[in-house]
Amino acid sequence: MSVSGKFWGGLLGMMFGGPLGAIAGVYIGHQIDLSNPAKGVLNDRAVFQINLISILAYVAKVDGNVDKREVDTIFAFFRQIGFGPMQMQVIERTLNFALTQDIDLESTCRNFRKASNYESSLMLLRVVYLVVMSDQKVHKNEKIAIEQIADYLGINEQDLEMLRAEFLKTDDKYYKILGLKPGASIADVKKAYRKLALQYHPDRVAHLGKEYSDVAEEKFKLINEAHEKVTKELQNV
Repeated sequence: MSVSGKFWGGLLGMMFGGPLGAIAGVYIGHQIDLSNPAKGVLNDRAVFQINLISILAYVAKVDGNVDKREVDTIFAFFRQIGFGPMQMQVIERTLNFALTQDIDLESTCRNFRKASNYESSLMLLRVVYLVVMSDQKVHKNEKIAIEQIADYLGINEQDLEMLRAEFLKTDDKYYKILGLKPGASIADVKKAYRKLALQYHPDRVAHLGKEYSDVAEEKFKLINEAHEKVTKELQNV
């Protein structure tokens, strides 16, 4: 990090204090090094990304071991949402630093929640599941972390159940994704689908940029798939 980056990053770290302040300092410092001071401003999007990186770092090491597959999954997520080579340098350096910090999960999640909306929190929890499942096993500490993150972000039980169904395969997966139980009617399916299609539409996270809408699009496709599968099953009964 250059002298300019160190100065502004260090100043920011002192202003915010604690591990999160230090992580923010590293993030902004590298932004300044790779671009210019104007891009080092701590705007809403920067706050969103700093807290996102911090939470994912917490999840990656909560089982006592930072698996390369978990780190690769985090980097792949940022590349998927459109981060270019220079931006990825900032993300990689910030994540590597965050992995060395003792992160306060509750305060970090609450900061994330303040800097985003409910749909963004759902997106974060989905990425958490992707990281946890990247090594093909779920440690008990990871299960606890998922429940804590969901609680701190204010995720309701139905949405949490939908995510469990998506990643932890069950026979009634598609029903759970729609928030239903086997035995539901076609009318129930239509009603649930309309509600979810509105709630999870990619436009709900459009304010964060097209890249985040692309992630929401994946969730939207899953809801459509569940609707088609369950409707077809009920029509064949």
